[in-house]
Amino acid sequence: MIQYLMSVSIKQDKIVLITPPPIHEPSWEKQCFTKGFKLNRLNSVTGSYAKACAQVGHEYGVDVVDLWTLMQDGGSDYTLYLSDGLHLSDEGNQFLESKLWPLLEKKLGALPFILPYWNDVDNNNPESSLFPKE
Repeated sequence: MIQYLMSVSIKQDKIVLITPPPIHEPSWEKQCFTKGFKLNRLNSVTGSYAKACAQVGHEYGVDVVDLWTLMQDGGSDYTLYLSDGLHLSDEGNQFLESKLWPLLEKKLGALPFILPYWNDVDNNNPESSLFPKE
């Protein structure tokens, strides 16, 4: 993925990799069971994938948000970050945002604004706000 992005002129300093979050196997197993399947994901395998993702990021010099590690840091109860044992809950999305936003600010904070802020758009006539006559 990184090689492709670089091949289309995206610089390494603009790339951020995000590892998958940890899996809470008991919760995900319940979800699988309700759909007639056995447990089909393991947290240890996801951890190996996250570690490989972080290693590739390091090798290419790109930033990595390692959700798998960060959510389990210090023995935290990461289950509140997962809606079903696998996918992010609202709290999980907020956690990701808290880790990703500083990187985005660092990478993109100096970009010029080319469109008005959402609250500066005239809702009755948005074209006049988006395409002002010169």
